[in-house]
Amino acid sequence: MRFVLRFFAMAAISAAMCLSARADDGSDAARRLLVETFDKPESRLFVDAVVVEGDAAVADWRQGDLGGRAFLTRKNDAWTIALCGGDALKDSATLERLGVSKTHAEALSRRLAAEEKRLSPDVVEHFSRFDGMAAVEADGGHSPLDPHHKPIP
Repeated sequence: MRFVLRFFAMAAISAAMCLSARADDGSDAARRLLVETFDKPESRLFVDAVVVEGDAAVADWRQGDLGGRAFLTRKNDAWTIALCGGDALKDSATLERLGVSKTHAEALSRRLAAEEKRLSPDVVEHFSRFDGMAAVEADGGHSPLDPHHKPIP
């Protein structure tokens, strides 16, 4: 009987470890970076969705009447906010131009669409409000990008 209980306990621990490893895809760290960079007491930042594929992520955000999407890259387990944009960051071709592999770009696009379907249409409408694309500096400042410029993540 002890053996059976010990077996089930070990199986439960192993299953929990596998689930937590899958859940820890980096989306929480990406979300924290966005909040730490842009959240202000007078203007709260809401990160409504974060999808991660490999070392790239796209996050939907709202702040006041504005909103958009952020493209993030990961190197050595550290996320960097590469740029902010609007609807273009939903498109797998745009993500490929930003250096994401075709497979990961298509998965990001597909998963982002699925996440956005779970949100209210009023919330999703905010993400389209960011006009164009802007590179993000370490301090959270933005620099508009030339539409023909290919940023290096």
